[in-house]
Amino acid sequence: MRGRICTIRAIARAAGYAAVAAAIAATVLHVRHNDMGAFAPLLTSSSVSDPLAPELAHCLAIGMAVQSDVTCEAVWAENRRRFFTDHSADGVTRAPTPDPKPVAKSDNW
Repeated sequence: MRGRICTIRAIARAAGYAAVAAAIAATVLHVRHNDMGAFAPLLTSSSVSDPLAPELAHCLAIGMAVQSDVTCEAVWAENRRRFFTDHSADGVTRAPTPDPKPVAKSDNW
């Protein structure tokens, strides 16, 4: 006879697999239940001061249909433009400037 089937090691391994499966199932149920839960605090706090927030929230809510929506494309372009614009402490808004001198590649190692 090779040994007992229900050893402590086998029971611990089975309990570990069951715990991992339960954690995965709980995560899936939580994500399904709170579809937009992660975005809700971001959208509500910025909607007071940001006029683009309702449009961005709408574009987030429509999902893959955003690819064919011209309005959402314009809203996201404006959001990217505002994000990548330099807002200095002196109140002057500056657009990002490219590097004036490109680095030349050297073949010498």
